[in-house]
Amino acid sequence: MTHEIPLKFGSRNSSRARASVDLILTRPLANECYIQEFMVDRRELNRAESASWPLSARILKAFSRPTEAAGGTERHVGDHALDFLLQTVPGFLEVIKGKSVLDYGCGLGDQVLAMKRAGAGRVVGFDVFPKFPAGQHGVEFTTEVPAERFDIVLSSSAFEHFADPEGEFAKMRRLTGQKLIISWAEPWFSHDGSHMGNFTYVPWVNLLFPERSVMLVRSLYRDDGAMSYETCGLGGAVNRMTVRRFERIIKASGMRIEYLRNYATRGLPLVTHIPVVRELLTSACTCILSPTAQD
Repeated sequence: MTHEIPLKFGSRNSSRARASVDLILTRPLANECYIQEFMVDRRELNRAESASWPLSARILKAFSRPTEAAGGTERHVGDHALDFLLQTVPGFLEVIKGKSVLDYGCGLGDQVLAMKRAGAGRVVGFDVFPKFPAGQHGVEFTTEVPAERFDIVLSSSAFEHFADPEGEFAKMRRLTGQKLIISWAEPWFSHDGSHMGNFTYVPWVNLLFPERSVMLVRSLYRDDGAMSYETCGLGGAVNRMTVRRFERIIKASGMRIEYLRNYATRGLPLVTHIPVVRELLTSACTCILSPTAQD
């Protein structure tokens, strides 16, 4: 079986790399070695083209990480799947114990498996990008928004990625029986608000470099043709969510606010309470909401 892989190139440099890519596209991807070879050739082509990039892009490229560097969400897998939630949601394990839980925007599904192991009742993972683990694990995964309510609806490290966060919040609210928990990291103006830490050492890269330059350097690591933060593929897009916008969505919902906290970068004191500064130095936001009588 031959798979077609969409390609987007910006120039006609490096004919040898282009010929290698064409060769890879004409043969079956029978195992991962073909994909690895494709990735190497694609990077060779992009590096050849980088000589014609704007100066800002070439400067940023000089501060690039190794391609195997993992981002924050990628580190929270396996035995560490619940680390972020244990740090940001008070009493999280007690809250989910024996409860039905919907992980809304579950990504790879590691949190779903971990919550089941931690004592949750029925656990369902929903995500429009199906990257779920294979096999039976006593949990459920779906790419369709469920119709029934759950005791706990959880959104972890996903709210900053929703193309329509207000719309997704409304869906989560409708599905919430007892508590809606939203915990997410890196608001837009924070040091990693662009979520480009997988390739660059530069903090606040979205504020210091033009978007086009960031996307050019990103193309060395991700081959999805993205030209803006909102179009990064496979769930990597960001919606430029700010602390202020998040709080506005929460407060306008009419749900009862049981817990609302902004976590400061490096635990710096007071900075999350100072206007403007809090946008730059807040690394995570968490809320626990419950329905009112009208819900």
